[in-house]
Amino acid sequence: MTVVEEGAAVRTRMTVVLGSLLLLCGCGTSTVLPEADPVPTPYDGPMRVEQNFDDPAVLARSGAAGRALECDGEPYNGGGGDYDSGLESVQDDAAAALEDYFDNEGWAARWPDDGYRVEREDDDRVLMSWDVDQRTKVAFVVADGIRDYNGDRGWGVESWAQCNYAELTAEEIAELGVQVWEDRDGTLVPTTEVTSYAGPEHCDWQDITFLRLGGEVKGRQFLRDVDGELAEQTRSTYDGSATLPDAARDTGFHREGRELWVTRDAAYLVDLSDPGDVERWPEAEEPILCG
Repeated sequence: MTVVEEGAAVRTRMTVVLGSLLLLCGCGTSTVLPEADPVPTPYDGPMRVEQNFDDPAVLARSGAAGRALECDGEPYNGGGGDYDSGLESVQDDAAAALEDYFDNEGWAARWPDDGYRVEREDDDRVLMSWDVDQRTKVAFVVADGIRDYNGDRGWGVESWAQCNYAELTAEEIAELGVQVWEDRDGTLVPTTEVTSYAGPEHCDWQDITFLRLGGEVKGRQFLRDVDGELAEQTRSTYDGSATLPDAARDTGFHREGRELWVTRDAAYLVDLSDPGDVERWPEAEEPILCG
């Protein structure tokens, strides 16, 4: 078990009586499993934690959900519902509220939208978790009494939190389209260190692969832009038959048979089985974002 910060709630081994919980999630949807086994070590910390959405720290933004995570590394992201926006609306029960949140916030494009189970029920709050090997990697605290943009009161997502993509199952990583890299030992590397992904379709960049190295804020961005659609915004050009420069530095990361090297203006993807097979991916002059 990983403790996410000093003073964060820990788990104690206890038995959960599911009675009313199974009735809660027996709603015919796969979002919340209707007959899930009891969680062997349920979260035993506070279910009400004040959230500060202006604070960049995940635990400050994610409330009780952040404290319910069992990440191997640092929590990746977190927040809460936005019932003033006109997107999600309050529901009659917790499971319906979670499903409504997924439907209206585009959650399925980022994280699993099914396979959750009720981990704990505490008065007017329910903790729902998505687990890997009995460890919580995504958590939602759903609360009763939330008011939405219509002025209605009911169940809604109060807080949510997630571990890094690299801590999901291989099947889920592939389904979400996240390209997770490995280090020299074959261990999956958090996407905060390195990740790659296909460009968004709504900008017609789906044939371009973006690679981010060193974090979202101060990291470097490289592009596999075969047709040069964004060449005016990069420091060099794509080359599918490049030569690895002497000055290139081995990052130690690899994925799908290619290892990652970098220079001051490009990334080089070297075939592990044929070191002469090298691709050059140019670095973006400034972060390239789809509007």
